[in-house]
Amino acid sequence: MGQDFMRNYNEVVERTEALSRRDIRIEVLDRVAGYPVFCVTLRRDSSLPAIYVNGGTHGDEPAGTEAALAFLETGCGQWLDRFRFFVIPCLNPYGYVHNTRSNAQDVDINWAFLREDVPEICLLKEFIRGRKFAAVMDLHEDWESPGYYLYEQVRGMAPAGPSITRQVSGVCRLNTQSEIEGETALNGVIFPNPEVEKRRLGGGVPIVLFKQSYTDRLITSETPSALDLDVRVRAHLVALETMLEVLAGG
Repeated sequence: MGQDFMRNYNEVVERTEALSRRDIRIEVLDRVAGYPVFCVTLRRDSSLPAIYVNGGTHGDEPAGTEAALAFLETGCGQWLDRFRFFVIPCLNPYGYVHNTRSNAQDVDINWAFLREDVPEICLLKEFIRGRKFAAVMDLHEDWESPGYYLYEQVRGMAPAGPSITRQVSGVCRLNTQSEIEGETALNGVIFPNPEVEKRRLGGGVPIVLFKQSYTDRLITSETPSALDLDVRVRAHLVALETMLEVLAGG
C-alpha cells in the first residue's frame, strides 16, 4: 500500500450503527482525532460471563477490525445464551484510516498503558474500570510471520491456545517456529514469559489487563498479513469461536 493510502472509516461507522437491535447497545466511548471509538455491548442476561473482543489497536492491521465487525454481524448470536460481549471494533481509528501502526501522536498505543496523555488509553482505562472479563481476545496481525500464532496468558484453568491453533490450521498455515518474536513457541502457541523486560515493566495493554486481574484468560490472535484479508478474518473468527467453545466446556 502506498504512502497516500487511506481507508474509509465511515464504513466502520455505518456497519456499527447498522447493528442496532434489542439486545445490542452501541456506545461512543470518545472521539479521538475526530473519529468515534465504538463499544458494542451484546447481552440477553447481565449475569452471564463477560467476553471482551478488541480490534484495531494497530491501524495497519485491518483484519482485526474486519473480524470484530463480522463477529458482531454474523457470529455472536448463538452465544448470547452463554456469554455477554463487549466489542471495540477499532481502538485506533486514526491509524486505521492512515494505515499506520501508531495513533495521531505517533504512539504505539499497545505499549502505552502507563501513560496519561494518550486518548485511546484514557478511554480504554475508563471502559475497563470495575469490570472483570471471563476472557479477552485481542485481534492483531504480523507482517513478518509466515503463519498464524497466538499469545495466551492464563491462570487457574487449562489453556485454550492448543485447541485454537489446531482449528485455525484448517483455515491457514501456522507459524511452527520454535521461537517467535523472541519467545518460545510450540505449534503456534506462545505462553509469554513475564520476566521479559517489556512485560516486567508492565506498559502493554494485554499485560496490564492480565496482571491487574481484569481477566484470567487473555489471548492475542496474530494472523499473517501476507494472506488474503478474508483468510485472515476467517482465522480470527475461528480462533474466537474455539475460545468460546473451550470456555463453554465444549
